[in-house]
Amino acid sequence: MIRRVLAVAAMATAALATVPAGAQAAPACGAGYMCNTQYFSDPARTNLVGVKTQFCDGEVSTWGRVTGYITWSTSPCT
Repeated sequence: MIRRVLAVAAMATAALATVPAGAQAAPACGAGYMCNTQYFSDPARTNLVGVKTQFCDGEVSTWGRVTGYITWSTSPCT
């Protein structure tokens, strides 16, 4: 009985520690670039829940919440 309880506890811990396959972190924004990160609530990226934009002058604008489901784009500053 104790072995069964320990096995279930170990499996539950492993399941909670697993990061969803679609989750990812935004890359760092390089010097001389403007970067935009959009955060979504689900792996299909259908529901936008937040945005972070780093402008060429280093100013950062954010709204909403940060999740692991993102799209990221960058463009050179002129």
